[in-house]
Amino acid sequence: MTETTTRPNRTGGITRRTIVKSAAWSVPVIAAAAGAPIAAASVACTATVSTATATYSRISATSAVFTWTGLFGAGKDLTLTLTAAPNGATNMTINPTNNLLLDSSTQGGEAQPSVRLSLDTVDLRNIGGGERVTFAFALAGSPLSVEALSYKIKDIDGVQALDGLGGAERVYLSDGTGTYDPTWVRGQGTGTNPWRPFTGSPNAEVAPTSAAGNVAVTVGSASAFSLTFVANNSGRAASDRPNQNIWIGPFTFTATNPACTP
Repeated sequence: MTETTTRPNRTGGITRRTIVKSAAWSVPVIAAAAGAPIAAASVACTATVSTATATYSRISATSAVFTWTGLFGAGKDLTLTLTAAPNGATNMTINPTNNLLLDSSTQGGEAQPSVRLSLDTVDLRNIGGGERVTFAFALAGSPLSVEALSYKIKDIDGVQALDGLGGAERVYLSDGTGTYDPTWVRGQGTGTNPWRPFTGSPNAEVAPTSAAGNVAVTVGSASAFSLTFVANNSGRAASDRPNQNIWIGPFTFTATNPACTP
């Protein structure tokens, strides 16, 4: 009886063993590719930005928004929304024409786009009326906490009020610490001890080219915060009821894309 042995045909291509061996080596490569995040190459994880590069829309005297379009490259906009509301007594009211305007004129010694807060004097009572502005960060409509937030409050000045605690314009925050020129400004930026013109400051008004009335604010981390601007004009003559203004900005901060965090 003749025994027949079947041998692989090596002249026409690869053998079945070669195919299986090649497939075994290729499986881990395919699996590794499948496990990598598809968006990693196209989506940024962090961004340090300024409101000087954002689009600003003033909706009304009490509402405005900064927008960074597609900041992380995923089609989601980052926004900083401003909402103003009357605060305290009615001796001061929100100016409908100038409040929340973005102004690039020289204020606080620099010409940088900053939000103007503007109050009208109704009467000269020393009772601290004004406005509270809430600032809120969001990514695609969801609240977002940002880091290393900094900005300036500019041109805090005004005639000395009859309460003996300083000039007319006074500012305090829900979050943040500030540094300033102590020959012009006093206070801690709190409701009980607001930043205000020092009682011994050289004169009532700070020139737009001077940084003497500025406070440089830093906040470690926040998704929202409020700034309250009040004015006491009781040190003025009865016929002297000026508009009161400060400027806020630019804001700089670092934002982290939630898609990049575990």
